[in-house]
Amino acid sequence: MAKTYRTGIIGCGGMGRAHSTAYTQNPATELVAAMDVNVESAKRLSEEFTVPAVYTDYNEMLEKEALDIVSITTWQGVRAEITVAAAKAGVKGIIGEKPMAASLGEADTMISVCEEHGAKLVIGHNGRFNPANTEIRRLVQDGAIGQPTLLHRRSKPNAGLLNIGTHAIDGMRYHLSDPETLWVIGQVSRSTNRWERRTLCEDLCMGLICFEGGARGIYESDLPEPAISAAIVSGTDGQINMGEDGTVLLQNNGASGWQKIQPRPEPRDQYQELIDWMEGKIPEHRSTGRQGRYTMEIMMAIYESLRVKNVVTMPLETSESPLELLIKEGVFPDLTEDPYDIRRPFPEQEKRA
Repeated sequence: MAKTYRTGIIGCGGMGRAHSTAYTQNPATELVAAMDVNVESAKRLSEEFTVPAVYTDYNEMLEKEALDIVSITTWQGVRAEITVAAAKAGVKGIIGEKPMAASLGEADTMISVCEEHGAKLVIGHNGRFNPANTEIRRLVQDGAIGQPTLLHRRSKPNAGLLNIGTHAIDGMRYHLSDPETLWVIGQVSRSTNRWERRTLCEDLCMGLICFEGGARGIYESDLPEPAISAAIVSGTDGQINMGEDGTVLLQNNGASGWQKIQPRPEPRDQYQELIDWMEGKIPEHRSTGRQGRYTMEIMMAIYESLRVKNVVTMPLETSESPLELLIKEGVFPDLTEDPYDIRRPFPEQEKRA
């Protein structure tokens, strides 16, 4: 008889609801507990998904519920400490939302503790389960555009590197079959007291990433207009772009015009792939904690490049957030204005509203 996995949610906001939906639709998982520091949020999720147990303390939940799988859908500032607690409590499958953490040091701690306690750690870069992205990866692997040379991503406005950059940069890596990173150079501006999900945030940034093999990735966030239109991946023999309705467009030197390709469907989602990994049916999840760490390292290297005023050669040695170090070291002005969070106002600001 197939095992049914006892599953819990830590963080009952929008992403907590998304994970809850996936668990209730999977016959291999039973959603048994929900935790949020805001008891009303936990109760709402519990009522919507018929979750029997509600908690406001994740340690209490981990101690009482004997969970097999936990989704940690909190903001990034507390994700590392909860991941460590879950692994030490014996949870064997952990899905953390993105970004993985607030610093590279936190990411390293998450990975080491999970490996020490035999927990499978996954980071929710769910773009890796988009059929079009997997088709692009296959086309690049098959040499459809020759040697990849350039990838370009521009984030939506007012988003922040850790929020949207994590998906964009992880997407570059996935399209290139997860190469090593050779070096990064970046620029960052912070002239307002901006935060994102209670983590210090830049006003704008850009990064140039050199991947193994020489392909360059360009990431830009909140830079001035005009925006440019660029292919998802360009290569020595052509380019690949996203089409409409989930299709992929291929243009190469061997054919005229654009070829429209219908991607093959994905056989599983990130939740089922975690179960398959836990059961030894696959060698590894495509969104492991180590893959998430690579993306985290690139984002931190964009900040670090400004701090050291130079190219950052990988691996990155700085475990703290270089953005926080830039502020501590006085590189950015001492801002006296009230902080503002691009996700949700601080509690004292909510009270004044």
